[in-house]
Amino acid sequence: MALVNGAFHLHNAATPGTFATNAIPGTRLGDLGSDVSGEEKTPTRNPGNGSVTRAVSRVPPVMQALSYSSQSAITELVSILPAYEAAGLLVDTYFDRVHWFMLIFHQDDFRRRWPKLYHPPEPPASNIRCDLGFISTFLMVNAIGLQYIGNHRKGLLSTYSVNAEDLRERILSVIRTRMLDIISVGSLEAVQVCVLLGTYYLYHGAPRLAWPVCGCGLRIAQALGIHRKALTRALHSHSGSKSSRKEKELRKRGWWAIYDIETFCSMTYGYPLSVRDSDCDVEPLDPTFKFPGGQSPSSFEEPITGEATLLSYKYLMSKLSVITKDALAELYNIRLDSADGARLHCLASDPRHVIEMVQQIDARLRHWQAEIPSKLLWENKTSDDISYSSPLEVDRDIGASGPAFENHIYHLQALTLKLAYENARILVHRPLLSYKVVTQSSTSQAGNFNESAANHSSPFQSSLQTCRAAAISMSEIASNPIVDLISETYAAAFVSIHTFTAGVTLGILSSIDPLGPHSRDAKLGLHRLLGILEKLKGQSILAAQSLEILQRLTKLVMEKELNVMLDVSKPLQSSKPTTNRSTAATNSLSDYPQLSKNGSEAHVSRSASDVDEQVDIPVADYNNSSDMIGESALRYIEDPAVSEAIYDFDQVLSTYAPQLPLNSGEPHDTSFLWPSIDDGFSMLEQTWIWGFENAPP
Repeated sequence: MALVNGAFHLHNAATPGTFATNAIPGTRLGDLGSDVSGEEKTPTRNPGNGSVTRAVSRVPPVMQALSYSSQSAITELVSILPAYEAAGLLVDTYFDRVHWFMLIFHQDDFRRRWPKLYHPPEPPASNIRCDLGFISTFLMVNAIGLQYIGNHRKGLLSTYSVNAEDLRERILSVIRTRMLDIISVGSLEAVQVCVLLGTYYLYHGAPRLAWPVCGCGLRIAQALGIHRKALTRALHSHSGSKSSRKEKELRKRGWWAIYDIETFCSMTYGYPLSVRDSDCDVEPLDPTFKFPGGQSPSSFEEPITGEATLLSYKYLMSKLSVITKDALAELYNIRLDSADGARLHCLASDPRHVIEMVQQIDARLRHWQAEIPSKLLWENKTSDDISYSSPLEVDRDIGASGPAFENHIYHLQALTLKLAYENARILVHRPLLSYKVVTQSSTSQAGNFNESAANHSSPFQSSLQTCRAAAISMSEIASNPIVDLISETYAAAFVSIHTFTAGVTLGILSSIDPLGPHSRDAKLGLHRLLGILEKLKGQSILAAQSLEILQRLTKLVMEKELNVMLDVSKPLQSSKPTTNRSTAATNSLSDYPQLSKNGSEAHVSRSASDVDEQVDIPVADYNNSSDMIGESALRYIEDPAVSEAIYDFDQVLSTYAPQLPLNSGEPHDTSFLWPSIDDGFSMLEQTWIWGFENAPP
């Protein structure tokens, strides 16, 4: 349309109105409100005889329908606005419980704007482009606030004749019904609606809805160009002004919210990556945005400086999303580009490439962790840092502010960063757990392998230890009183997902070595994780379902331990964990099946313990065994112990089928239940990384 405008301008002629151009890409959607009135005929005066005639409208019927649809959407959305006092309480609840986790709004601007919906200077329907987007955004804020109100706030709502559950379901139903009208606006607010609705579905048990909704937000964001700093510069030529800086930061918040949730969906459910980093050059979020003269980092390679702010958390989470996305693309081949996928599939057949990639991404993770400011470092948080003594106290602090509330938010953000980091370590190191390395003796026949020498300083064993240490570290949050307050925030489902990942990891690793030296620590960690999910199950459907699966997995682990204990036909090898970093892990891998010349498994026999591992090493120790042994003598094979443990876990999942309560007469939304294992959408969060498709090629 810019080319069309230029062509008509050269001839000093008016550009055709939107009624003649609205079907052409590039026409501003906002013009529909002014040009499409819905009137079919308009009175005009005939210049020849002065008589008044009825001129037929030039608006096509389809555009009249679009206009009516937008107008009716606004009317329907406005009809479910809660009472002004109730809306104020729900906005406070959103900013008390959710905003610190999302940070997609400028809080002050949002609080100044929403009351105008109740006292508008002009009818709400006068500006379709603006009001349809903001009204739907405002209603989503109300719906999420309704999800996290406690008993005290529910009592206040009842005084305004508001039933929390009914209002929440009404809002979600109308937003869902009017979603096409909302996304057709094509504004930043439409992106925000997609983020809010998508994350609500994601964190409340409906990822099949979350991913497509967030995909709509991604397409709108790309159409708006908020993923490109060049377009942002063009829109804000006076970048030094406060208002333009604020709008630029708001656009960046919208983009990084989409980026984070897209990456999280891929990480959690194995969905394909939808963002190509080579197409994006937008700067990171600015942690110093509220400071006069603060300097926004131009890239994630540039370290953040100055005192930590509440925005530092979102900056760090976005940077972690970039690292996680690279791990998914390089280690799990979850990408859009088929050519790159074929290349990576060939590289993945060489475990040495996998070892190298794990090492590189692990180094980036450790660098990211070292960048966390002291205020947001979980290791610096103690029980004395708790600002609230109970969920009721949190619920009574409406419109919270001040040092105590800020400290509370820093504590929650530190917890979230901790879980995200440890979860990323498991994701990165998981591919190496399926391997072990053996050497072929030059004096022996082909097919005779020495597993002990090969696993000396094995990166595979270091990765196994890293995964175990990460999962146990996540379980240790159970001792912090902040866990009792998590259920009152948007982080409840986030914690549930990561807790479940840690539980699956410990369950599988315990199953590998039921009587090994690390089995006790793994089972204690699993016990603590079950306790966390027990606390959260009332607020999070993810916690309730994850708890049931982990309970079944724990029973399987204990059953295997009992079977090994009672099987006296096989002597147990005693093994002692070494604390010397330079001392290599020695083996009991010789009890694993020998391999034939073609590498196939000849006979299954397992020992009670696979390896003596290094302990107290916070990061993976990559001493490539090829430095000590000739590369030509190395042979990488599948670890049958891990395969057996994954198979057992797969059996737990295959028998899991959430059941509706039979004694309840209330209707249930079945879209919130996980489907069967053969459903095209995998629902069990992050179990896909343990699937057989991620076994060694």
